[in-house]
Amino acid sequence: MADHSKRIGKADESAKELIIEILGHNVTYGFDVDSIYYIRKEDKWILIELLKCDHKTVTPKNSHPRRYWNKNWRKFAALWKLRNGLDAELYLVNYEDEGHANMQGRKERQFLVINVKKMDPKENGGITSEKSLECDYSGFRDWFLDINSRAGK
Repeated sequence: MADHSKRIGKADESAKELIIEILGHNVTYGFDVDSIYYIRKEDKWILIELLKCDHKTVTPKNSHPRRYWNKNWRKFAALWKLRNGLDAELYLVNYEDEGHANMQGRKERQFLVINVKKMDPKENGGITSEKSLECDYSGFRDWFLDINSRAGK
């Protein structure tokens, strides 16, 4: 029996489509977690939630969950509860799809990786301690591939 997962070939949105179909016009009280990794060698869980930024409004390095805490605090509180239940590390990753033009006019994609250390998971709460890493696509790719690689060992 192989000790590895299959390769991701394409995005499978069918589960989300099924949920949307079932909910119809009802609001949802759930959410998906973008990536969950178990690092066996370290006996550690890692939760990653990707937070898309619209670069026309705010760039990833200038965005933060505190900007829209009142709108999404339940999601962050649930992630925090999951993080605590698994004794995991929680990473919130601000990213942009299209990127922004740099001084030479080339499009670059920014990422802000927020390692949430402490949170007050209430409506008027927020992230109270964090460690952040600003990076470009290459830096984020290296960070993500490192986690994936550690989970595969």
